[in-house]
Amino acid sequence: MIKALRKLDHRCSLGAHKLTKSHDKIHTLAVVFARWVFWLLLLGLVVAVFARRGPIFVRELLFVLGLSILLGIIFNLILGKIFVRKRPFETHKLHALISTTWLGGSFPSDHAMFSFAVATPLWIFDPITGIWAIIVACLIAVSRVAVGVHYWTDVIVGTAVGVGAAYIALAII
Repeated sequence: MIKALRKLDHRCSLGAHKLTKSHDKIHTLAVVFARWVFWLLLLGLVVAVFARRGPIFVRELLFVLGLSILLGIIFNLILGKIFVRKRPFETHKLHALISTTWLGGSFPSDHAMFSFAVATPLWIFDPITGIWAIIVACLIAVSRVAVGVHYWTDVIVGTAVGVGAAYIALAII
């Protein structure tokens, strides 16, 4: 059963990469989302919330965002040590569509975790801004598969870690 799931994961991940490589517009969007959007757009969404809300609200949101990201990093590090996994471009000899200089293990996806660790509290604190953050986080996660640096299960687990870390952070406050 696990072997069949792994094979399906590999096949679907490689299919997404092949589709991205063969269409210039999809390729460009995937690279932009995989590399830059987290830092630019999600940060912009956080600033948008700060501009519309009072200082007490902003302070609480900042605390939850910081704790959510910290918990996500801890959980991802633990999972990454338990489940060591090479990246698709290493195991399948495909060409990653972004720079791979600083990349470590594939599982779970740090980009997906970070994106959802930020997007989930935004969605809870400010649903209008948060829905955009969730959409962007989904696009970031999908783009990581499309450019060949993650498998689908990497981003699914990274997403779950980010969401879970956000809810734990919310429970703590």
